[in-house]
Amino acid sequence: MKKQRCSEKINLFDLLSEEIVFIILDCLNTNPFDKKSFSLVCKSFYITESKHRKKLKPLRQEHLPAVLIRYSNTTHLDLSLCPRINDHSLFAISKITSFTLQSIDLSRSWGFSSSGLLSLTLSCKNLKEIDISNAVSLKDAGAAALAEAKNLEKLWMGRCKMVTDMGVGCIAVGCKNLKLISLKWCLGVGDLGVGLIAVKCKEIRSLDLSYLPITNKCLPSILKLQHLEDLILEGCFGIDDCSLAALKHGCKSLKALDMSSCQNISHLGLSSLTSSIGGLQQLTLAHGSPVTLSIANGLKKLSMLQSIKLDGSVVTRAGLKAIGDWCVSLKELSLSKCDGVTDEGLSYVATKHRDLRKLDITCCRKISDVSITHVTSSCTGLTSLRMESCTLVPREAFVLIGQRCRFLEELDLTDNEIDDEGLKSISRCSKLSVLKLGICLNITGEGLAHVGMCCSKLKELDLYRFVTCKMQVCFCFSVSFLFVNYQSKL
Repeated sequence: MKKQRCSEKINLFDLLSEEIVFIILDCLNTNPFDKKSFSLVCKSFYITESKHRKKLKPLRQEHLPAVLIRYSNTTHLDLSLCPRINDHSLFAISKITSFTLQSIDLSRSWGFSSSGLLSLTLSCKNLKEIDISNAVSLKDAGAAALAEAKNLEKLWMGRCKMVTDMGVGCIAVGCKNLKLISLKWCLGVGDLGVGLIAVKCKEIRSLDLSYLPITNKCLPSILKLQHLEDLILEGCFGIDDCSLAALKHGCKSLKALDMSSCQNISHLGLSSLTSSIGGLQQLTLAHGSPVTLSIANGLKKLSMLQSIKLDGSVVTRAGLKAIGDWCVSLKELSLSKCDGVTDEGLSYVATKHRDLRKLDITCCRKISDVSITHVTSSCTGLTSLRMESCTLVPREAFVLIGQRCRFLEELDLTDNEIDDEGLKSISRCSKLSVLKLGICLNITGEGLAHVGMCCSKLKELDLYRFVTCKMQVCFCFSVSFLFVNYQSKL
């Protein structure tokens, strides 16, 4: 009896110590090499780290079975670096991880067929997420195999061009717990397939129908989804003002709507839109109709709107001023490559929306230091500023960014006139994690040294076509984990 009690105490101690080690391993997620170093300390650490790891991203297909046997508690398997995954590989995965696997990424893999998918979905009963994007040869038989994953909640099948309404119908009938499905570029899927998804899968939260040949026939069924929050209709050329009239009948839960490249939508359609979905928080109208006063006024009813993206659209001065007059306080505004953005319009918006956190003015070539002055003085809480190729902004204006916008985490200054004085000022942004300085021909190692010494959280640095030697760049930075995109000027 004494020996039994002693062994029970030892087992309890082992369990407690293992839990403590797991807590330590949870803190080693910032650097991917830390866990590898931990596992090489001793055999005990090697075994413990194997039990703890849940996510795998193998580099080579031939070692896959051995890796899965070692990491027996794998729940997420990312095979995006193994392009030649075939049915034999899927058979091995389904056999080894049948009780643990919950998510698998096959978005860059090819070589498997419906047989491999069927073995995976039949064996791995706990599968909740599958990504088979870019499986261009997959047909309805493959879609029917996916339908066997009864607990599936998220499915990405973008560019599965051979799948038709019949295959999507099988998924709709078999996977009734779906909360997210992406059918982007599934050109064989039309109103019938989308309608079946809407009718059978009542739990849908996110629906991506980009570039599908759908019309207003399936919209009423979609808008009856009580939990739908994110709807993407990018490039749906069959959607017009008459189609949006159906929005008057519901979809109160919708929070994000993407209608990029929908050329047949005018201010009349948007008026129908705003009259029914007042809870919308994110709206994307990129590459669409010109943003005129009529369109801007039609969006005033969206009292909870926080983000609007107008990339690639023509923005009139009256339209931009109308956006500034909205009663809502925008958090994100994207005007990337928008023709018509001037100092007058941008300055007006900046002074009205002082709570902006993200601003994208990429390739707005008509703005100058006047806009930067107003933006930096009004929107001091900016965390992201993208202003690539704003060629009229003089080098003196970049000093204001560092002086006034201290909370910046992302800054894109590609192809601008910034110099070392501007970099010294920007080095005050201690939270900066992404900095892009490609084709900035006026900077040297002296300015980069200030950034390297002060911006300790920097993780991504773009020095494309930097004119100074590489050794000078290396000595400028003391950060522990930094991705540098570098190419010397020829």
